[in-house]
Amino acid sequence: MLGENVEIVHRVLRRLNDQDLDAAAQDIHPEAELDWSDSQAPDGGVYHGREGWSAWMRGRGEGLSDLRFDITEVIDVPPDRVVVVARLLARGRASGINVDALGAVVWTLRDGMV
Repeated sequence: MLGENVEIVHRVLRRLNDQDLDAAAQDIHPEAELDWSDSQAPDGGVYHGREGWSAWMRGRGEGLSDLRFDITEVIDVPPDRVVVVARLLARGRASGINVDALGAVVWTLRDGMV
């Protein structure tokens, strides 16, 4: 059985894959921080709160179509972290080039939210 934190992260990623940003935001803490500053992607930076997360996802959707996260491994790190190894799969809107980027993200949870 998966831990509660893993379930929350899975739910967020499932909702992001469904392009349901409003539903995904329900599990994002109002003071959440998405630190994408080490990314080589053009949207690298630090995003704050639910609005920041939504802005990051909307930005991804502007340049990419068929965007989804394909989870390859999940590691529960109690009491408050989950490590997710996943592939970001998409297609460039302008170029039509397929995107397949493997990465790992550490999710920290507080108050039952990311």
